[in-house]
Amino acid sequence: MAQKFDYLKSEAELRKILDELYNISKLATLEGKRPSVRGLVEIMTSEITIVTAIHNIKSNKGSKTPGIDSKTMQKDYLEKPYKWVIGDIQSAFVKFTPQKIKREYIDKPGKLEKRPLGIPSIRDRIVQECIRIVLEPILEAQFFNHSYGFRPMRDAQMATQRLTDLVHKTGYYWVVEGDISKCFDKINHGILLKRLYHMGVKDRRILQIIKAMLKAGIVGECEINEDGTQQGSIISPLLSNAYMDMFDEWLAKQWENKSTKFKYSIQWGKMAALRERTNLIPAYLVRYADDFCVITNSREHAEFLKNKIQEFLYNDMKLNLSNEKTLITDIRKDYIHFLGYEYKVVKGKAKKGYSTRTMPDRDRLKSKVDSICEDIKNIHIHSSREQVIHNINLTNSKIRGLINYYSNCSWVNVTMQKFAHRISTVASGRLREYKGRWIPADETQNLSNIHKDYKQKIPAIRYGDIYIGVTNLAFCKWERIFQKNQKENPFTEEGRQIYFKRTKKKWQNARLEEILTEKTSMLIGNGMTDKDYNFEYYMNRAYALNRDKVKCRCCGKWLYTGTVYIHRINPNLPINKINKVSNLASMDKDCFELVKNATANINHLEIKTRKKIESFRKRLGNSHGKNSCIDGTPYDGKLSRTV
Repeated sequence: MAQKFDYLKSEAELRKILDELYNISKLATLEGKRPSVRGLVEIMTSEITIVTAIHNIKSNKGSKTPGIDSKTMQKDYLEKPYKWVIGDIQSAFVKFTPQKIKREYIDKPGKLEKRPLGIPSIRDRIVQECIRIVLEPILEAQFFNHSYGFRPMRDAQMATQRLTDLVHKTGYYWVVEGDISKCFDKINHGILLKRLYHMGVKDRRILQIIKAMLKAGIVGECEINEDGTQQGSIISPLLSNAYMDMFDEWLAKQWENKSTKFKYSIQWGKMAALRERTNLIPAYLVRYADDFCVITNSREHAEFLKNKIQEFLYNDMKLNLSNEKTLITDIRKDYIHFLGYEYKVVKGKAKKGYSTRTMPDRDRLKSKVDSICEDIKNIHIHSSREQVIHNINLTNSKIRGLINYYSNCSWVNVTMQKFAHRISTVASGRLREYKGRWIPADETQNLSNIHKDYKQKIPAIRYGDIYIGVTNLAFCKWERIFQKNQKENPFTEEGRQIYFKRTKKKWQNARLEEILTEKTSMLIGNGMTDKDYNFEYYMNRAYALNRDKVKCRCCGKWLYTGTVYIHRINPNLPINKINKVSNLASMDKDCFELVKNATANINHLEIKTRKKIESFRKRLGNSHGKNSCIDGTPYDGKLSRTV
């Protein structure tokens, strides 16, 4: 029986529904079945889901890039009336007709060939995000445990750690390095849609919309796209994972998930029994997007698996395994290249066994270092000192990004040291134009949490009484990465707690729509207020309330339904800035009145509250440029409103 869901009233309800979708899908999977879910369009087209989708998209750099219709997120959606935006997206679901996709080509790291990047219209992106939000928990619950690409709470480091764990536990050293030729461009639409239906997406309305998305034409290339998912589209990674899950499921059933009469409580006990009592070929899969490795125990078995994989991909998925790039490697002798890493095992100190040696892929790292050096060389000689410091900060961000990505490599220090000198030499030459000099890292004032541990000199320039330096690529330390805890996911309370314990990052709180007054929401929704109270204001007031932890920014008192006033800190900002979260402050009525009335006596208040009110008054100044109202009742000179 297919599961249906009711219409949503708050983001908290949306999250509860997503958790329930995950639970339904997970329980069915554990029972060896598939979920069956309908009524998904009603969830996707609810106001709550649309607001969440737009919020997810708007902060991405890509939201500023228009599609074929030249529309942008800021001007054509955030600055429009709330009711119009909701209606526009809801109507898109009724009879979805996607616009053509713009295609740009971007460089592939360390390669001459370009990667095609599809750019849908903003409207189509919002529809895609609404669909992704709802489909993700259904599919996520069914995906293979050891696929790590484009999935929440997973990354490339976890994939390499899985490799290490397998090698140490099994003693297998033969690896099939898989390379699927133009995987995302060759995905068969019919097979993908059948797969989604098989995985429980029984709502045919959604399948028709996804089909239309897949078939969307490409500007200057085709009217109808017959194959592939557009790299760069919001929903493409999820759809690609659903497609590749066919491969995961098939290969896992050959060994890891082999069905047995006896039910084993421990996976490794099952593996031991299969090795001892059967002639099956061991095959452990680790996949990240279209890159994968299969670990087995001999060259003969590796050759057999490669041929079987090639047959399955071609016959069942209409994909081609590249013979030239798909390699069989004995990692005791040679490195494999996987996700930007070089990986092999070497003889340890013990008589038996091997230890892992991982390092950054040297060709890829060289390409990244070349790019950083070019950025440094392009710092204009006549740039202001402030602009140079900004460029130093950007350079440092890229250097630290490389270090963080490769921090789990056992040979990270050895490899980085070989490339560090080049960056420092180029930086020194460019900063010489600004009287730069070599300064001990622990005497610079930027990245102090990193530089405090190093006395090695780095190129730096003086700014006032401080030195700002270009950090060193060799300032890195090995960090241990633990295996992925399969219970960690965004759709269960236990999974979210595991994520917090690992990362110390809390999951963002749900918007508190239930605290915001219904009257003001209705007026804004119907466009009966000033144009400044647009979709962006309606959306961001709730996020401002979350940021303020549902307390008044001045006195710190808890805020309740009907008592929340959202104050615009600077009411004279242009329309594209006035409703940003940073310009909104949550207050209670008393503090709001004291802020707007600069002559009101505040000496009776606590010092902390008084200082905050004075600060808001100072920033407000004598402006009366943006009148507004309390709960929809107009009055003069009031620069905020209850919500």
